[in-house]
Amino acid sequence: MLDEKARIRREVAEHFRRLTPGEREARGAALRSRLIATDEFRRAASFLLYASMPDEVDTAPLIDQLLAAGKQVFLPVCRPGRSEFDAVPIRSRQRDLAPGHFGIMEPRPGLAPAGPEDVDFALVPGRAFDRRGNRLGRGRGYYDRFLAQLDERAVRAALALDFQLVPAVPAAAHDRPVDLIVSEHEVVRVPRGRQP
Repeated sequence: MLDEKARIRREVAEHFRRLTPGEREARGAALRSRLIATDEFRRAASFLLYASMPDEVDTAPLIDQLLAAGKQVFLPVCRPGRSEFDAVPIRSRQRDLAPGHFGIMEPRPGLAPAGPEDVDFALVPGRAFDRRGNRLGRGRGYYDRFLAQLDERAVRAALALDFQLVPAVPAAAHDRPVDLIVSEHEVVRVPRGRQP
């Protein structure tokens, strides 16, 4: 299973490297528009998002749009010693974020975390996804631990460029699937209660 995960990560990374900045932005904008149009997104009032890394679809415009609309936005603050994170509310991407663990922008120290029960919609990063909702992250398990704590009503969603939607992602019992995958050409809704 580890070899297969490594192979998928390498292939996805190579696809990202081939994209020009213009292609990355245009394709990311299309994904964000498709996500915003889903019923699941429109019904939510509070969102866990993430500050994207250079080899991910840019989430900054989505964060700014939700904040401007008065929605509650949380971003993760990593606790590396435990491979966990806290969901911390922000009001401004420019004022409230600072470089954190692994070089990822996170809410600055001093902002109080919220509980997983406060999240209606969790946008989850990943290297690859399959149509059963299986997700391949970066291998540290932060999101699997957090997703396990979310209320059953919360939507677990992902953005995936077409090359990130693969036939099968190896999954173990502790891996947490997503409910909704928004890709460039389809929206995949995964029934709850499926087996890995």
